[in-house]
Amino acid sequence: MIGRSGMRLAAAALLLAVGAGAREAPVAATPGEDPTAYVDPLIGTGGNGHVFPGATVPFGMVQLSPSNDRNGWNWTSGYHYSDGDIKGFAHTHISGAGLSALGDILLMPTRSPSTEAGSAEHPGSGYRSRFSHSRELARPGYYRVHLDDPDVDAELTAAMRAGFHRYTYRGDAPRYVVIDPTHSVGDHAYRTEIEIVSDHEIRGWKRAISQSSGDRSVFFVARFSQPFASARLTEDDRPVAGRARAGRAIKALVQFAPGAADGVEVAVALSHTGQAGAQANFDAEARGRSFDAALADATRLWQERLSRITIEGDARQKRLFYTAAYHAAIAPNLISDVTGAYYLEGRVRQSRIPQFSNFSTWDTYRALHPLLTIVDTRKDGEIVASMVSRHAEQGLLLPSWEAVGHDNRVMIGYSIVSPIADAVLKGIPGVDPEAAYAAIRASAFDTTKHSNVYDANGMAGYLAYGFVPADVASSVSKTTEQNYEDWAIGRVAEKLGKHADAARFAARATGWRQLHDPATGYLLPRLADGSRVPVPMDTWDTLNRHYVSGNIWAYSAYTPHDMVAAIRLHGGRVAYARWLEGIFTDTRPIGGEQHVDISGFIGRYAHGDEPGHHMAWLFNLAGAPWLTQLYVNRLIREMYADRPDGLVNNEDLGQMSAWYVLATLGFYPVAPGDLTYQLAAPLHRRATIKLESGRRFVVEADNLTPENIFVQSATLDGKPYPHSYIRHDRIMAGGVLRFEMGPKPNRAWGSDPRDTSLGAFDDKAPVEVPHRAAWAPLDPDASAYFAGARTIALKTAEPGAEIRYTLDGRAPDGRSPRYVRPLRIGRDAVLKAVTLRQGLAASTVFEKHYARAATAGLGAGYPRIGITEPDMPYGRADGAMLIDQERGTRFYGDKKWSGRLGDITATIDLGKSRPVRSATIGYLDDPMNGILVPRRIEIWAGDRAGVLALVGSRDIAAPRAIRQAVDRLRIPVRGSFRYYQVRVLSAGTMPPGLSPPGRKAWLFLDEILLQ
Repeated sequence: MIGRSGMRLAAAALLLAVGAGAREAPVAATPGEDPTAYVDPLIGTGGNGHVFPGATVPFGMVQLSPSNDRNGWNWTSGYHYSDGDIKGFAHTHISGAGLSALGDILLMPTRSPSTEAGSAEHPGSGYRSRFSHSRELARPGYYRVHLDDPDVDAELTAAMRAGFHRYTYRGDAPRYVVIDPTHSVGDHAYRTEIEIVSDHEIRGWKRAISQSSGDRSVFFVARFSQPFASARLTEDDRPVAGRARAGRAIKALVQFAPGAADGVEVAVALSHTGQAGAQANFDAEARGRSFDAALADATRLWQERLSRITIEGDARQKRLFYTAAYHAAIAPNLISDVTGAYYLEGRVRQSRIPQFSNFSTWDTYRALHPLLTIVDTRKDGEIVASMVSRHAEQGLLLPSWEAVGHDNRVMIGYSIVSPIADAVLKGIPGVDPEAAYAAIRASAFDTTKHSNVYDANGMAGYLAYGFVPADVASSVSKTTEQNYEDWAIGRVAEKLGKHADAARFAARATGWRQLHDPATGYLLPRLADGSRVPVPMDTWDTLNRHYVSGNIWAYSAYTPHDMVAAIRLHGGRVAYARWLEGIFTDTRPIGGEQHVDISGFIGRYAHGDEPGHHMAWLFNLAGAPWLTQLYVNRLIREMYADRPDGLVNNEDLGQMSAWYVLATLGFYPVAPGDLTYQLAAPLHRRATIKLESGRRFVVEADNLTPENIFVQSATLDGKPYPHSYIRHDRIMAGGVLRFEMGPKPNRAWGSDPRDTSLGAFDDKAPVEVPHRAAWAPLDPDASAYFAGARTIALKTAEPGAEIRYTLDGRAPDGRSPRYVRPLRIGRDAVLKAVTLRQGLAASTVFEKHYARAATAGLGAGYPRIGITEPDMPYGRADGAMLIDQERGTRFYGDKKWSGRLGDITATIDLGKSRPVRSATIGYLDDPMNGILVPRRIEIWAGDRAGVLALVGSRDIAAPRAIRQAVDRLRIPVRGSFRYYQVRVLSAGTMPPGLSPPGRKAWLFLDEILLQ
């Protein structure tokens, strides 16, 4: 650490370090003492890393960074290294996510007397400017770039709730600053207001909406270091009178006098609660504070943060390590004001503790939060207490993926359970164990929180069987994630003396065993009737339906909490290690469209998506730690690089980097909550963790070279250490863990079952596979449509059971009619049936919609369907899913919908003329996901494919409310024809108030029924 005067000198040196060599990290005067000198925030801004390069402080509310408005996968943080222009500098961004959000309150210096941004194709046409990476510099808490078009040097730094700008204008051209609250990254700002308070100060707010961050407001106070000569407001980029204005697109333009100083500073404080909150935050963190003072404080915060772990290594190793440690300390982010006010799920609330958000816990529970429990227990306690308060103080269910106080439910499971449970089990201060347990327990029974991307949560089937049935998308992934989460809840219950709950959740955690396929070792989807769903392994298409991101290999190995059973089901330790290594060595090609998050391959292992991050460490549990050492070393060396595209996929709010930090230290938490870490081999000769207790835990590697990657032996505080794991409390006690390294595996070290974290056990003993509920009834005839009449013959795989059913829409139970013989129906009907067997819980309800249809009873090969449009990103391109007799749910991610940007025209060929009296078309309304109802549906018909006439139509009014619903519209039709064409006309573009406005709306259809 260096003193305050030294920090100011270091900060001043940063200001000068711009030029042709700006991409290279400056070398600190005393390497090792200032880890910030090695951090390169531009790592991960290229490729699919999705990080932002701008200024922030650890876990701060403000992320002040260059920001663009390109609506694409690579711009979720507002910046991508491929950019050649910058729209401006906005104060909030999400680090490395796969979703777009924020980008609040943009400022930009300009020479133009206009608030028009211009286009990315013609940046010189507005205040947007071109730039060069050779004149760009990013360091922790600091960003600088030269803007070519206005010839301005822009510098940024940050405090917890405020951002600081310094603009140095070159030459004598007019000097302006645009304040643009309409800018967003993925959100849509639909209401803004700005007030010119004085010749130094401007304040205002924006109201924005998106699926990612909800309907929210952001307030700001901005104060300039020198008076502006003039200031004016614009609406839709046209000047308007007055010093205050509210409207759809209000911006401000301030001008400085020609004789004013070249450098202009502006401090901007934010609040998510109101103008008073922004003012309070400004008074506390920005008033009277210069840019240099703010930069010195930001630098000090990062120096303190990053010096908690010090390593010995070359410059490249330090760049990678300290940049990863930097990325692992950006999120979660503070959202509460200095007053304790914060915005959560639609209203302002008050709290006595700091409140955080941007909880991407499906990613970060695996490494980021466990890392915090070691290097920053105080901050971990604050973050977890904030999570718990959602339930304990506000009476809400815990969020699944929360962005600035809004649960967008983008992912699966109830992963937030893991960091809470881990904190309780480790005794992290600041966390109330009883309140924490009540919060995580409530999540385990929730049937209302469904993923906006990956279909319903399937909780009814999960509670009955222990696994999510395969009629729900991503069923295997949901099963394994929720099994692990239930195990973590049970661990907390046991610690708190709640033994009945502990037993209950321990039992729930074993449901995955019913998905295990002995022939392949994979976890395969299973229906509620007990049957397994075949999953071809040579195409991504079917994999994507049953596994999040299509990653069958990661989720087949995702049983970290139940590894004794997993090893036994595979036939023992040796067999499990062989199966697991087969995943890393399998390089056979796979066809179909690969999910965007599947990347960073070693064989079938994909490091770019988080569910597999534990896999290389599982060899330890199977008695083959040398394979853990081998593959962890490969991942460290192959998946991370010190260049802009140095991350193989999304940073995901610190998870990718936290994995790297822990892996290079040589240990990793395979199952957070079991209080152990699996050991590999460290990458650095020496690494020191400075614990908050004042102790130090040191990891050393003797004889370490790029070739010597295998552990020969280990000692802990000078005593032989034969174990392939280490406990959390042993790390926190401090000490020295020393490895002796060599070029070949020592297969004796750490391989004895007694030296694994599982201990000795009979690895070939039988495994109890739970069967708690009766298998559901099924109709072996998959068709739901019939011509004249239909016989329904139900079956169940449950021996000695009975089936009860209804045809009147009511839920069946023991009082419903008993199924004794096939049912005969001659009209549309909804059948619901349940299996009952003594000693087992009732099955889930089988439900099927039967309908008389003109498409039933045709000749071989009919009906046929074709789509006029050339592209159908969702569903099958040939339109077959539109007549597959399956009805989609209100979740577009259930893999039953056909969707595209624009109209859909489907032509159904019956093979011969048949009378049709009506056509029913199902469509989805989900505007928060960019899906709008059609504006019109037309039915055309004829006996020649190219000669059709309009036989029915309906105009459709846009719903007044924002909702997520399925509509099924029945349109009368008259005539008897061979060809029926359904033309569904898209709503066109997204309207004002919905994101992104003016862009093409999605149209989603799921079933066309001709009757």
